[in-house]
Amino acid sequence: QDGRPAQGLEGPLRPPSPPASARPRTRAITCVLACGAWAPWAGPGGQAAGLWLVEEDGMLFADELTKIVADKKAEQGDREKVAGKWTAYETKLVDQAIELFKQRCMRQAEDKKLEATISFEVLSREIEDFPKRTLTDSTYFVEEWGEGVSAEAWFYSTRGVTASWSPGAPVLFAEVLQGLLPKFVERVKDQGFSTCRHEAGTWKVTVSWPAPEAEDGDEEPPAEKKSSKRRKRDRD
Repeated sequence: QDGRPAQGLEGPLRPPSPPASARPRTRAITCVLACGAWAPWAGPGGQAAGLWLVEEDGMLFADELTKIVADKKAEQGDREKVAGKWTAYETKLVDQAIELFKQRCMRQAEDKKLEATISFEVLSREIEDFPKRTLTDSTYFVEEWGEGVSAEAWFYSTRGVTASWSPGAPVLFAEVLQGLLPKFVERVKDQGFSTCRHEAGTWKVTVSWPAPEAEDGDEEPPAEKKSSKRRKRDRD
């Protein structure tokens, strides 16, 4: 009424200190709400006190957050180890697929051909350690993964360690092939072929290699014959 501040409101607003009997045994933290006001709680005898963020077991709230971060890091570290098993395993599968691919190319070369088209899916059937498939309702699913690997390892390797894996969830066999195909194609490109292309929408990879240089009296390679005939037609 007389313009003077009400009793108890002089100076900046400060949180009341809890009585000694109400203080927790561990170091307490007083929390300021976003609105700038202190969140009170009633201490013994009805006296107001600051908001003390202490868990029942005596752990400070901030310490609990730190523990959550540490647990998550440890969990992701475990997942990375599991994922690494599939990463190493798929490298072995691609190595075997490349060897089979080379064998087929050699057969084509022995038939005096300069290119080959080979299906990665067909090659996978000849790889003993390749995950086994089973047909269910017209769809192929992975039935057996192979020694030392699992659906969990494949999942974290392909989806990332932060993804959520559901134990027992079926895995499409086509997904496994699709994940390996780009790695296989890159390895094929490293073999020095003249051309290498993956036919979109299929498992087929087509490669070609240079024709040998024709010597005097030698018959032209098939590819050269076609080119000669084409040039002759163009001149005519």
